[in-house]
Amino acid sequence: MSRTENVDVVVVGGGPAGATAASLLAKAGHSVLVLERETFPRYHIGESMVSGMAPLMEELGLIEELDTRFRHKSGITLRWGRDPEPWRSDFSAAFSATGSHFTHAWHVTRSEFDQLMLDNARRLGASVHEAAQVTDVLQDETGRVTGVTYTHGGETHRATARFVVDASGQGRTLTRRLTRTTWQEDLRNVAVWTYYDSFTPIADQDDILVEAIQGGGWVWAIPLSETELSLGYVLAAEQLAERTRDGRTQRDVFLDCLRESHVARTMVDPEALGDLRTTRDWSHVCDTFHGPGWVAVGDAAAFIDPLFSSGVWLGTSGAWLAARAIDAALTDGEREGQALERFDALYRQLFKDILAYVRFFMDPTRLREEYEERAREIGNMVTQSSRVGFVSMISGVNAVADVVDFDPMSVEDVEDVLQEWDERTAAGTTDGEHADAREATVS
Repeated sequence: MSRTENVDVVVVGGGPAGATAASLLAKAGHSVLVLERETFPRYHIGESMVSGMAPLMEELGLIEELDTRFRHKSGITLRWGRDPEPWRSDFSAAFSATGSHFTHAWHVTRSEFDQLMLDNARRLGASVHEAAQVTDVLQDETGRVTGVTYTHGGETHRATARFVVDASGQGRTLTRRLTRTTWQEDLRNVAVWTYYDSFTPIADQDDILVEAIQGGGWVWAIPLSETELSLGYVLAAEQLAERTRDGRTQRDVFLDCLRESHVARTMVDPEALGDLRTTRDWSHVCDTFHGPGWVAVGDAAAFIDPLFSSGVWLGTSGAWLAARAIDAALTDGEREGQALERFDALYRQLFKDILAYVRFFMDPTRLREEYEERAREIGNMVTQSSRVGFVSMISGVNAVADVVDFDPMSVEDVEDVLQEWDERTAAGTTDGEHADAREATVS
């Protein structure tokens, strides 16, 4: 060992969730060390933000920078369900219902966005080591996590901390060792995508387009700028394997998808494909998001099919909740258990609400009104309007108040909070998707 350092919090992973946790904890006055295995900027898929991100970006002081650097996202246009015509939801409608001054989200280049977030963590006081690979998790005789060992600059280091945040993404540095992961078998999907530079605007020029494909799966089209379109196809892993037999390639499958979709109409030459990229989008959730001395956020905790671009929002919202809980536990160690249970309970409920709706929405044969009504029923909607309830659900706006006002040291018992959630969702729950929420969220 060349060096041992002691901090309040070690954050494993410098992506949006890790950078959020590090930024907020450093802003609160705690010593924070971020260990990111890659060197930024680095490529990452996931360019479309939802409007529920706006309050956190304001908290981090990044609104002006985002408005300057990235294209606004004003809503979502869908070709989904029995109605053959596209339908649109304007994000500003949901914000207006809450009296919020936010009106839009952003289409971002993730390499730039992630760099911005990590640099902001540095600006707020976190120490950041890139190209730092965590090699072991330290635990004391009781099993409490007390730090990590990592390699950096060709040397091995030891970092001890009162808390470790696992924000390591699909690598799941801590959760792979400390808890079990449940895979959503019906959402074992694969995403294939590329970029185009010759296209005309789709519907509202600032919208993301989401379209169901008759042969199975769905397509996204994200106008990153006036000259760049991100285009992807998500389908079941089994379907992709079946369609690439007998010498057929992923390119062939992708072109078949385009021929079935309306997206191709916006392209000068739909067959002028750039390099295709592929990743598996296997939805999963860990049995617990916390334990003695550690918490998990982002993909290290849970991941859901990216149908509504909720990944970064869910991860950063979880990180915001985790930062509040850790700050409270560092201040009052005797109430650590309560703080972490509250974090776990609310974060898991956000996951369950999104997962339930994604599963409902995955049936592309329903009427538009059914999707809107179901969204209103699932969440704690800010209005009785089904249409606004829909955009509130898919944009994260319905959960903003819960996240922003989260108090890990509330006098209310966790059981009372969970009972309130049960009562909130009972009226709209007919298939049992929420029936186990209370049992699953109590540690």
